[in-house]
Amino acid sequence: MNKKISYLKSRPVIAALLAASLLGACGGGAQNLTADATPESVRMTWFGITNWHYQIGDLGVMLDGEVSFPSTTPNPATVSRAYAALKTHGTVDVMLVGHVHPDHSVSMPEWLKQTGKHAYAPQAVCDAAVKYGVPAAQCTAINGGEKFELSPYVTMRVVRWVHSVGCGVFDTGTDGANGGGPSSYGFLFTARTKAKQLTWFVHDSGAGGAELVTDRIANGRNFGAPLSNLAAAMKDAKIDNFELWVPGPESRTVQQARVIVPAFGVKYFIPHHIAERPSSTGPFNLLTGPQYLYSKVDFPKLTAFLAANNVAEFIPVNYMDAWSYDATGVKTLDNADAKALLGLPASGPGPMALGPNPRLGTGTLECADD
Repeated sequence: MNKKISYLKSRPVIAALLAASLLGACGGGAQNLTADATPESVRMTWFGITNWHYQIGDLGVMLDGEVSFPSTTPNPATVSRAYAALKTHGTVDVMLVGHVHPDHSVSMPEWLKQTGKHAYAPQAVCDAAVKYGVPAAQCTAINGGEKFELSPYVTMRVVRWVHSVGCGVFDTGTDGANGGGPSSYGFLFTARTKAKQLTWFVHDSGAGGAELVTDRIANGRNFGAPLSNLAAAMKDAKIDNFELWVPGPESRTVQQARVIVPAFGVKYFIPHHIAERPSSTGPFNLLTGPQYLYSKVDFPKLTAFLAANNVAEFIPVNYMDAWSYDATGVKTLDNADAKALLGLPASGPGPMALGPNPRLGTGTLECADD
């Protein structure tokens, strides 16, 4: 299968071209058919754990989309409600999965079924989708290093990354071989807008320290070291920096930040991988809001480092929080209409009461040697 998504087949371009030719034949002014469709910004919506929706002009891209955890099977009803909320301000045309774990990948077969669109995901996700009754052609397996042109304006490059680890742990990232965690992927986006090219890197997990510079070897194949893989993707994109970084700060994120922020010129930071684990107030529930939040107090080393390097932080506080990213930077958007469809307040957390981050007691958010 061609590695590049054929946007001419999946988007209404053919219809537009046909209309243009018909109007031209009838004497219609062609000058009215050449409106500039270049996006002006990216609308970014977070809806739990590492779930993101990016609306870039007429292209909608979704990451993970997990709506039930803990769970081993998709929840069609909740997927339907989340889908309706996302459609308030956009579309879902392309879907991504960063790695295979029940807080990231279980619901993807249902998203494929309800949207009828295409996913780029680890092989195990594609296999699960086929077993669920989704046509195999709807899911392309990724291994890292791929480049996909999602629209005439948006390119996504797959970066073989590394899963989060705790203190004193080293993950070989070998999908279970030799005790290694799952193969994990980040996604480097470049989006051409009217004012400038926007750049961001999102990964739904990730360790710091030695894991970033160690080659990932699985089944006898060397998939490269995470930082080398990211550098290769940026070289291919012909960029020296990416402005926006969206990491999953489960643990050791400050180790990543100390390398990534100065090396790649990060200006904006949005943490995710939030509110997936049961807290003292309850489990993850998309319809009741987060049970705990990201707090700068819980990440003192990371917070201090970002401040010292003038990196602006934008912290999600409830599902369907949204931001605009354009040539002027990142700005918070009102998304009350989408939130209302999930029974969430227009602003702030809730309705579930907030508890502490359950990882605080494990001491792994930041380790002594970080």
